[in-house]
Amino acid sequence: MIRLGKIGFVNCDFPYYAIEKGIVQLKNVEIVESHPVDLAKKIEAGELDISPISSIMYQQIDDLLVLPGINIASDDFTKSVLVCSNGIKSLEELRNKTLCLPDISASSAVLIQIILKIKGIHDVKIKNCVGRHTEDVLKQSDSALFIGDRALTAAHKCNVIADLGNEWRSLTGKKMVYAVWVVRKEIAESNPREVAYIHSKLIESKNYSYQHIEEIAKTISAKKHFDRELMENYFHTLNYDLDDESIESLNSYFQYAKKYGFIKKTKEIALMKA
Repeated sequence: MIRLGKIGFVNCDFPYYAIEKGIVQLKNVEIVESHPVDLAKKIEAGELDISPISSIMYQQIDDLLVLPGINIASDDFTKSVLVCSNGIKSLEELRNKTLCLPDISASSAVLIQIILKIKGIHDVKIKNCVGRHTEDVLKQSDSALFIGDRALTAAHKCNVIADLGNEWRSLTGKKMVYAVWVVRKEIAESNPREVAYIHSKLIESKNYSYQHIEEIAKTISAKKHFDRELMENYFHTLNYDLDDESIESLNSYFQYAKKYGFIKKTKEIALMKA
């Protein structure tokens, strides 16, 4: 049985919706849900076979192939990757202030630090904070990066000073790819039919979601207690298609990560043959 990862955020409920509802039949697959960093660790340890992972982790784990046609990205505003504060009103005001980073995502944590460096905002004190609630995290720091469902909640409880998708677009003119789906190379080589089957079902489920956004927004808003209109707008905001522009954007992101010392080297993106 192939072990398939799933990010435990609303943004990943979208491409998995039809699979989990049984609209798209996916057989002999175990779905394991966790946050992006943990999924990457499980892939690296051989505990998962296929999974979405934080995009920066692709550069840090050997022998992975990227599944074509699916990712989690934003063309501009993301709405779920936010820097928030209790009083600071801009990134520029972070000089000599503290910024709390979560341990559940790698791509966004690297992205905000790249953005600060590009903008010449130095002397920001980076720290890791614990706590799930917005108020608890912001008691530990002047500002904090919130991602996924936590960001969607935090946006209504604190001062949003930056949407990282919008910041990245403004600085580079590119979309931001937060997560890619990967398969361990040995699994792709030893189980090509099974991997191709799962890939095709993921694409089919994703395409169903594009055609039924209102239905999905209604279902997920009720399940996870978010405003229905917020969910509908959110799903229109995100981009789930790994295309040539996405690859170009990823390569640019990786180059900046290398330039500023977040990764030692970059490797070309190796796509699985569809």
